[in-house]
Amino acid sequence: ALLGMLTVTWQVAPQIVTLHLLFGMATLGLLWWLWLTLNASAPRAALPSLGRSPPIGWAASNSISRRLACIGLVALALQIALGGWTSTNYAATACPDFPTCQASWWPHMDFAHAFVLWHAPTMNYEGGVLSTAARIAIHFTHRLGALVATGALVLAAVWILRERSLVRVRTAAIAVLAALALQLLIGITMILQGFPLWLATAHNGGAALLLLATLALNHRLLPAGARG
Repeated sequence: ALLGMLTVTWQVAPQIVTLHLLFGMATLGLLWWLWLTLNASAPRAALPSLGRSPPIGWAASNSISRRLACIGLVALALQIALGGWTSTNYAATACPDFPTCQASWWPHMDFAHAFVLWHAPTMNYEGGVLSTAARIAIHFTHRLGALVATGALVLAAVWILRERSLVRVRTAAIAVLAALALQLLIGITMILQGFPLWLATAHNGGAALLLLATLALNHRLLPAGARG
């Protein structure tokens, strides 16, 4: 609520608007985690059935899967932050083509001014204050972040799908892959269609959906005592 107020009084400062987005996503994620915890009355999701001992290799594979899923969650959180920074600095349209940016695989960019977190609080940021080169740097970093987050989430999901001892976590892994594919499709289509508002809004929704799926995957992989 405080960040929402500051968004107006501080002339839509990028750092405030980005934090407003991140805290909104965090609130959504915490509510989802609470619901998952309260709904976790069933036996441990990673075990094949009630009353059976864990299969051979379960502990090792589950430990690796938890680490991979956690890395995927961290990568996604950073990518959402980058997305917020891209939007609040009006950098989305800085790369109007895909897969290149400004018809180049490595366009001219100004990283020195792209990620300055503080300017004068009285400055009006509506419409953006950064140069084109700085906005290109922000957008390009967001694309690189998408590659990293995609790689981390795909690795975690595929690892779980190939582990026979984690059969009952596969649904969550498939949900992550489906949400990821949808989000990538929305992002690419948004660029190719010239950034229509409804697709930009859908891109935010896709990020929230992917966050929920990734949180569910992490929750399914927790030890029974830690899941509530």
